[in-house]
Amino acid sequence: MYALELTELAIREESISNRKCFACGGEPSTGDGEHVIPLWLQGRFGLSNDFITLLNGTRLPYRSLKIPCCESCNNGFLSRIESNVKRIFETSSPLQDYEKLSVARWLSKILIGILVKETSLLRDRSNTTTGNILPSSFISELQHCHFIMQSARKTSRFSCLHSKFPFSLYTYSITDNDDNGKFDLSTNLIGMSISIRVGNRGAIFINDGGLQMEVGPKGPFELDGGEISALQFKEITARVHYKSALRDATHLYITAENDYTLDITQVRVESYSGYIENTDEVQIFRPWDETELSHFMAQYMGINREFIFDEDSSSCKTLLAR
Repeated sequence: MYALELTELAIREESISNRKCFACGGEPSTGDGEHVIPLWLQGRFGLSNDFITLLNGTRLPYRSLKIPCCESCNNGFLSRIESNVKRIFETSSPLQDYEKLSVARWLSKILIGILVKETSLLRDRSNTTTGNILPSSFISELQHCHFIMQSARKTSRFSCLHSKFPFSLYTYSITDNDDNGKFDLSTNLIGMSISIRVGNRGAIFINDGGLQMEVGPKGPFELDGGEISALQFKEITARVHYKSALRDATHLYITAENDYTLDITQVRVESYSGYIENTDEVQIFRPWDETELSHFMAQYMGINREFIFDEDSSSCKTLLAR
């Protein structure tokens, strides 16, 4: 079947609720399924007994973060995604375009995987009537994220309005010599963004069609591709997660596929709110608010808000200015 057809099957509510393969909607294998955080990463950083915090506050061991997957997908295109990205995170050299696409596919898979897992877990284990953390129908919102992941199945061509690919991606070299083995992961569901640190490389992916690339092709303070500290990476993560939550637009796409290639074309931007008041410019992000940002920074940086927000000027302090 074509990748686009497999996407449609995978995101169907009945496929998710019946625990079908998250990547194709087919019958899952009888084994462990797909490890959302791969075993090579768990082994490298000793993550099996560490925890991820889900939307309802539940803490789940990384070793248990597994989702239904069929043998064909697990040992096929998903395995290729893992192999390609593993090599990337073992080096610190600047990324080529094909490597950026590999990282985006991998982070798409992780973002999808976390949210699929949340559709299978009770919101309140003491009260089964409250339902699951997320409804199975929510996964349909990740169709575009699936397109990015599924593009690893065959030669894929993108025609985009803002950059070479229909997503935003920023990568960094983490310079802390005494903290070079650290792993870090965070997400923002509203903005569909995910940030990861693997050793001395950090990457942030936003499932936004490339809208952040339109307003800031090199990210906050134009530091994309540069060397930063671990704490600076946390600040950039907070700023990008906040920006993703402000997104106020989507894209119209034309997709086409044959036996050999997949073509994804962006046609236009469609704003949810229309035009910015008193202008002929379409609004793609809601207005930036430093007070709101301060809460994001406190959460993602693990710092008391009073240390980063100046009440008199209503502005956030930064570690990123040069």
